[in-house]
Amino acid sequence: MRYRIGICDDENSTCSELEIYIAECFKGKSDSVDVLVWNSAESFIEDVPEKINLDVLFLDIELPGKNGIDVGYYIRESMSDVGMHIIYISSKTSYALELFDVHPYNFLVKPVSREKVCCEIEKLLQLDRQDRRFFTYSFNKNQYKVLLGNILYFMSDKHNINIVCTDGRKEYVGKLKLELTKLPANFAMINRSVVVNLRHIKEFLPEELIMDNGDVVVISKNYKETLNMKMLEMQMEWNKV
Repeated sequence: MRYRIGICDDENSTCSELEIYIAECFKGKSDSVDVLVWNSAESFIEDVPEKINLDVLFLDIELPGKNGIDVGYYIRESMSDVGMHIIYISSKTSYALELFDVHPYNFLVKPVSREKVCCEIEKLLQLDRQDRRFFTYSFNKNQYKVLLGNILYFMSDKHNINIVCTDGRKEYVGKLKLELTKLPANFAMINRSVVVNLRHIKEFLPEELIMDNGDVVVISKNYKETLNMKMLEMQMEWNKV
């Protein structure tokens, strides 16, 4: 698979170091990488999203003009992109509360090291490999499988479960809470009848989510707070790898 990794930092030395580290991380791997660099928030916003789609963005917080937090909100709100992994980099460590709503993947303190950069990239590659695994289910005594990465969400209707995928719908008999225990950390229950793939959320609204296929699913009041916590927990689990 070919990845696109961005760097947005006004320090040329940091950009050069990160470019070298990222290239070295992919040496000897079957996956390949394109590295793109911006030196300001304004130049990044001009190029994205119409021209560039990124898998990962190393983003400096202390940028001239618009800062990295502004860029994070632009990605999540204006672009409605929750799939891009944002890794903030800064010489300061006092931004935790400001970054929470942006859902960054991680935060690295300058000066960054090759080992730390490669560690973060490897965790993200593992996350993508996980997306390529299969979810199996049974219907009419036959067993079927679907790629986890292609699943947008599960929806239960009494004893039936619909799997809504990028290529259509599948249906089988089961219990949603039991199925949730079989799923990886990027799946979360948002009401008693729906489990979503966090990587396929296109837009967050106060009462609902818009999925990549345009479907709208309702967030129960009981799950609003835990939805953000679920995303944070997923990030924490990957940080332990």
